[in-house]
Amino acid sequence: MSAPRVSVVSLTWNSERFIEPFLRTLIADIHRSDFQVEVIILDNGSTDGTAAALRRVAAGDPRVQVVFLGKNFGTTVSRNIGIRMSAGETVFILDSDTEIPLGTLAGLVCCQDSHESAGSLGLICPRLTYPDGEFQESARRFPTLLTKAYRLLRLEDRRRSDETVDGVIAGHTVAVDYAISAAWFVPRAVFDQVGLLDEEIFYAPEDVEFCARLWANNLQVWYYPEVTVVHNCQRLTNKRPFSKLGASHLKGLVYYWWKYRGFFTRRLGPSAGT
Repeated sequence: MSAPRVSVVSLTWNSERFIEPFLRTLIADIHRSDFQVEVIILDNGSTDGTAAALRRVAAGDPRVQVVFLGKNFGTTVSRNIGIRMSAGETVFILDSDTEIPLGTLAGLVCCQDSHESAGSLGLICPRLTYPDGEFQESARRFPTLLTKAYRLLRLEDRRRSDETVDGVIAGHTVAVDYAISAAWFVPRAVFDQVGLLDEEIFYAPEDVEFCARLWANNLQVWYYPEVTVVHNCQRLTNKRPFSKLGASHLKGLVYYWWKYRGFFTRRLGPSAGT
């Protein structure tokens, strides 16, 4: 059997509220696609009904593989396990609180095929919306200490002026510094070139660090709004910035800023020097 065209890698952790619409819409789009797709789901020790829901789906669909990790390993370690397990030409990292409209997979494959000829494609991120259709700003310039302070202090005008990419807001296909990892379409050769996610980061900003590594290797991050994914974003660290998860996020940010010397300046990505 030939390798799948796409491997979907997703994580669950007490995802009972989201797992049914996620799997229903994803499998419906797989049925519509004219290429082979595999689905790998890694459960980070859920204690609700997530495990039972996953077992039901996996029992009825051989394309779905489920790995129960037993405890919460965070986003980087768990995703790396899934990436290593996967066999697809492209890895679609996809949050389990998303819903996938029909045509999503075909649209992303089409975009990839058109960009790969340039030889500099790092990843593609689709447009994200909230369930009510509201636009979600999911692709931005690299964060600095100042932009995070603006966000914490709810100084949105200052935050936008430093972080927002005008082309994203305008709905254009455009290169961006980074995109949140709720929906990443990554050619396998990219992982071979730059490595997997940085396991020094438990939860976030693993997405910022990986995109910075892409730019450091002359690979581009593309925002592609022709494809839309619905994201039931929980925004855990925004709701509880001083929680244990918030502290983990802050630790990851400091690690990222130190690694790329980006506390106050941006040195990578299309916004560098602007």
